[in-house]
Amino acid sequence: MIRARYAPESEPARIVVDIRTDHDTDSQLVWETLSGDAPAVPDRLDPVAIALVAKAMNFTQDLHLEGPVSWTLLANLAEYIDAWTLWRPDVFRSVAISADEVIDDRFDAAGRFADTAVTPFSGGVDGTFAVLANASNLLGRRSKRLAAAVLVHGFDIPLAEEDGFQLAADGATAMTDEIGVPLVTMRTNWKEVACPEWEMSFATGIAAVLHLFTDRAGSAAMAADNTYDRIVLPWGSNPISSPLLSSARMGMALVGAGRSRTEKCEAIGGLGSVRDHLRVCWAGDLQGRNCGRCEKCVRTKVNFLAAGHGVAPALGPLEPGELRNVAIYSMGAYAVYEELRDDVDRLPSDVAEDLLWLLDQPLRAYDQP
Repeated sequence: MIRARYAPESEPARIVVDIRTDHDTDSQLVWETLSGDAPAVPDRLDPVAIALVAKAMNFTQDLHLEGPVSWTLLANLAEYIDAWTLWRPDVFRSVAISADEVIDDRFDAAGRFADTAVTPFSGGVDGTFAVLANASNLLGRRSKRLAAAVLVHGFDIPLAEEDGFQLAADGATAMTDEIGVPLVTMRTNWKEVACPEWEMSFATGIAAVLHLFTDRAGSAAMAADNTYDRIVLPWGSNPISSPLLSSARMGMALVGAGRSRTEKCEAIGGLGSVRDHLRVCWAGDLQGRNCGRCEKCVRTKVNFLAAGHGVAPALGPLEPGELRNVAIYSMGAYAVYEELRDDVDRLPSDVAEDLLWLLDQPLRAYDQP
């Protein structure tokens, strides 16, 4: 069994979770606020339950929380476990989650925070659209007032890459300042102590951080990776399992699944800070800055061209024939390139021709040159 509790030394600036297991050495999960208004130490272990569910499933160890947990969250996590044990039985197995105290929140609601959200923000297309769409009421009745956008060190940028994270934080600050949303930066070792497979588990790491902010928000607005007509399963964040990372007072919602990446670029590309600081890349020599050459950088250049915004300085120009040098390794990446097929009429003829050529190529193996 895995047992977890908030460590006695926890404080808003540094929330610490003690983890004891039957299969591993004891460890601590840490959420540390680097800048902005730090969240209070939660009065429930909901963030901990979410943070450790993937680890528990991966090790086939039941999870017990030594303190109060929301009834609704436990019910949702049971469904979450059902989904992932069917999607990826090679990684995840069925487990039970229990708590010292279960708070019956079935008839509760977010109260005064019902119209307020917190959103993860890494500075990419999807996250920037989620921030702008809520702040500018582009979503109509779905729009929320944003209490904070949260940039986390230790997810896509490794903890050892301090200079890279500072670059990312500076760019994120420029973008959130222009949009008018407060930015909180945090650091966590969740990936090292609780993540069995990043591409399948990242939503739990992000959702756990967002659940820390029940002191100011009633929902977590997570940017959608794919559109509803091109859902990729299994994938860490999706319209089926991501909403199951909810309690009554902190609902999890996906933002932007009805918009293509080109449509998102059309919405955000007019902001000077976005054009200068958009960050979509994890493959560069210096983390926190786009390499301009990887498949994600190249397709985002194509998105900006199709959106009518030309060249974004943060990415650089699309070089002639550059699409023909792209390697697509996964169905998730292929899906967002396939989405661009709808935009060929908005692209220069040579770029459209290269795109259609690329979509006819087989997926590449990771060890393939």
